[in-house]
Amino acid sequence: MKEPDWIELGDALTRNAPFLEALAMADEDGVALPERRTKGISYLMSKGLIEEDDELYYLSGLLLDVGAQISLQGFGRAAPDLKESLIAIEQHCEAYRDAKAANSSNEAEQHLKRLTYSCRQVTNHLRNEQAQTRAFIEGGYGFSPRLRDRLRDINNAINRLKRLHENLGLFTHVGLSSMAGSDRSLRRVLLDNLLGAVSRNRLALDEMIGRLDRLSLAVRKRNHMRQIAHAVDLFLQAGNPIDLEPLFDGRDAAAWVPAVEMTLAGSAYCDVEAGESLEQLELLIASLPPPKERRIEQPAKARESKAVIPADEAPKALEKPFARDHLMRMLEALNKTNQAQSAVAYWSAHGDSDISMSIWLYALDGYVRLQSAVAKVRHKPLNYRLNPTYAPYPRISANRRVIDLILERAERR
Repeated sequence: MKEPDWIELGDALTRNAPFLEALAMADEDGVALPERRTKGISYLMSKGLIEEDDELYYLSGLLLDVGAQISLQGFGRAAPDLKESLIAIEQHCEAYRDAKAANSSNEAEQHLKRLTYSCRQVTNHLRNEQAQTRAFIEGGYGFSPRLRDRLRDINNAINRLKRLHENLGLFTHVGLSSMAGSDRSLRRVLLDNLLGAVSRNRLALDEMIGRLDRLSLAVRKRNHMRQIAHAVDLFLQAGNPIDLEPLFDGRDAAAWVPAVEMTLAGSAYCDVEAGESLEQLELLIASLPPPKERRIEQPAKARESKAVIPADEAPKALEKPFARDHLMRMLEALNKTNQAQSAVAYWSAHGDSDISMSIWLYALDGYVRLQSAVAKVRHKPLNYRLNPTYAPYPRISANRRVIDLILERAERR
């Protein structure tokens, strides 16, 4: 649908909201058409959203499903059957191939649009499940204050996500690849869009299932501590004292009574009328040895070493890069023949057999990148370039492997 279609549909629903509500609430009897038949009713009837039978009007199944979807909230929303969605996707692919084989471009485009809408329905459903689960967790696991109801809501959410996770196992790379075949349009819709969304949402669902399990345990522990605090509060309100001495005398008291941390500094207390005890304490303090003083050691000075260059040794000459001479020869061949040069063919004919082809390609690419960086600094662009040749995509990875480097002349801008 385009933007004007959405606007016209919204206006028709807005102008006839009371009549549509009466149609939705009516049973088998139906509803008679109002005296004034508006333009919106004619539009809805032309699109099959309102049905007529013996001058009685009924709401179509499509609008009933939309109304049921909007009326429900949270985890009670109607979810599409993923198995049926997968069957519909397979049927759309077969119809698209048949129309393409019959050279019917318009029909093939319609089937491709239907396939895209079916894939979007699955993707939107997965995104809605994530949003609803996140809102359920952040909203306090439901609105019931009772523990039983909260645990029931959490378990229902966990079971729902587990069933959804199992159904997502139907959308595999092998199955969708067999449906898409070698058609680029089908591979873009099924593998790039649908399979990517399914893979990302499966990981998110795994994380949410584990989070809900941990929240269920936290709710149980929090409820247990709340029950204990409530029992203690009732015991104290009844006027009963708490005697801790029997608890401290128990054998397991050290396991649950935390020890109080004590500081090392302190002062001795002695009564002024202590007499001999005070004198003994003074004599004891006076007989203590004086405190030791730490000597501050100066850090040793680092020796200043001077570089000694032997007079007999000549300065070493800088080594040439490994790929420099080979690149010059390839450039000479490029200038003579005016044809692109293959690095693999050059190394097979003129290279060192002890050095593997991968090392040669890596060294050549690194040297040309270095020359390109120097040329950018000097504002003198290179008059040649390397174009990589990639191996086909592997089935299990998106990494590309370079199998050859082609030396060509650079296009002047």
